[in-house]
Amino acid sequence: MAVPEVHVKFQWHQIGEIDKALKTMRGFGILESSPAYQALNKARGALFGKIGFRVPRPTNLLLKLLGLSPGEVKVWHDSEAGWMVEARKTPKAPPVYHYVDDEVAMTILKGELTHELEDKLMTPDPYIGE
Repeated sequence: MAVPEVHVKFQWHQIGEIDKALKTMRGFGILESSPAYQALNKARGALFGKIGFRVPRPTNLLLKLLGLSPGEVKVWHDSEAGWMVEARKTPKAPPVYHYVDDEVAMTILKGELTHELEDKLMTPDPYIGE
């Protein structure tokens, strides 16, 4: 069982990660009135309301974008791990997940998805194992 002080420290870390993501969005020209910004800001407010309570880490869907092909791309923000993209070549295809950097996330959120980036996001990482 986690020590309460450690848990609260962890919650403040999650808020800090969301603050960094919001600052990145503003830096890339995403308006505070955009739905993605509003969703992440709302998640930040919800975290403030739960400081001290044991809750699962928030992962927020910020954008569901129909891809340039028949597939779809979703941008998520995980308050511990950062930006994540879920991509599917077709609506019923299995999802491909990639953690992405700020620049890729902002490109998608700004609606500047290219065919090349879409193909890269829809391609699973090669399995390296036994």
